[in-house]
Amino acid sequence: MKSSSEELELIRLYLDSQATTEQIQLLEQKMLNDNQLRKDFLAYARVDAALPYTLNNKQNENLEINQKSIFFHWSSWVSIAAVLVFLFTVNTELFYSASTSKKPNLQTIAQFGKLENCRWMDPNQHVSTGGTLQANDRIELSSGSADIHFKTGAIIQLNGPAIIELNTANSAFLTLGRAAVIADTEDSQGFSLKTPSSTFVDLGTAFTAAVAPDGLSRLDVTQGEVNLIAEHGHTPRLIKAGETMFVEPGKQKILTRMESGDESKSFIFPTIQPPSHNDYADASRGNAKVIVGKGILRKQSNWEVNPLSLLDGKGQSEPDSPQESVFLEKDNKGKFGNLLIDLGKAINIDKINSYSWHQHQLIKKANNRATQKFTIYGLGNEELPDLSIPLSNTGWKRIARVNSDSFFDVKDYIDRPAQQACSIFASKGKIGYFRYLLIEVHGPTFFGEIDVFGDQ
Repeated sequence: MKSSSEELELIRLYLDSQATTEQIQLLEQKMLNDNQLRKDFLAYARVDAALPYTLNNKQNENLEINQKSIFFHWSSWVSIAAVLVFLFTVNTELFYSASTSKKPNLQTIAQFGKLENCRWMDPNQHVSTGGTLQANDRIELSSGSADIHFKTGAIIQLNGPAIIELNTANSAFLTLGRAAVIADTEDSQGFSLKTPSSTFVDLGTAFTAAVAPDGLSRLDVTQGEVNLIAEHGHTPRLIKAGETMFVEPGKQKILTRMESGDESKSFIFPTIQPPSHNDYADASRGNAKVIVGKGILRKQSNWEVNPLSLLDGKGQSEPDSPQESVFLEKDNKGKFGNLLIDLGKAINIDKINSYSWHQHQLIKKANNRATQKFTIYGLGNEELPDLSIPLSNTGWKRIARVNSDSFFDVKDYIDRPAQQACSIFASKGKIGYFRYLLIEVHGPTFFGEIDVFGDQ
């Protein structure tokens, strides 16, 4: 690679999900102006995405998997995604697609179905409906949609930009973008769609999967049930119709679930428990405290909110109650700041739940204050480091990223639930051993409660 060490470090931070907003913006600008950096980014990402899956499978399944690259994200990183989509069309020499000259003695396992407005990353690729596909064929779609019909009866609709590799007649590996799966035939039972951070095993159903640039995976079950396996040896987690789950990449798989509530002061959700007095951080126990680490807490002359109300075991009593809500003002740079939870001592954290509620009676679009957009970090040190120093330099570990508008696929304010709950937990074992939790807030959220479950 020919880029500078500083530029390569920006790429590393981005792919490791440690880049700050400023670093992401800097990388985006540099990539737009530097063709060599774009090429190095793609090469680096390809190797970065390949290593974890290749190593895991050599240990557990002894499978050989081709190197893969991940170049797609959701709305929170739209600008980077736009740059990467541009790269698909101008750097085709860095990609290879399913071979048009089939290898001998390989069985056909699928074929192309309906193709709509398809542009392939290789402009010389000629694909037509009915074209056959064999094991290890890789499909690299720049834009449009392509249906893949497996011999088992399973169907994948791939939406560009996307990269997918067919493994067997009943499995595939999605490394980029979105893929909608229908597996409702007897032979397609158990269809497996793998991603860099998880595996989705179909149980006679329909679901959609998506993969982000750093391996963050999303599962939406539209019909039936799907087993989510975050890692070899983990107990499968059953995800039912109407449910969505995010899986963070990394050695430890952290899952995030969000749900809309019944919009009552009881805060009733389909599976996430209501605000609780029984968590370790509840104010009644005297273990934890909350302060504004950075930023300005919203208040007015006739009311002021104590951040400790986030640990009082209850949410707001009505949908438009700023005096019962903890929310931060946006500064002149468009940032909201952060909330710091001190648990008093390091504990083994099992689960973190956050709750929000807002619906203005007259200004309906103000329900963006129900949106939960934040990144949560943990630190086990007894001494709190200077919060003005970049978190990656002082030992903070990123636990999860939350964006409820992305989770609920909000396109208009009417799509946004007024009452929301987020639950963060590990696929196996504990989230981690932390004393401090830092919540970097990215939106005007009306937080009502934050529960931290764990033990010493």
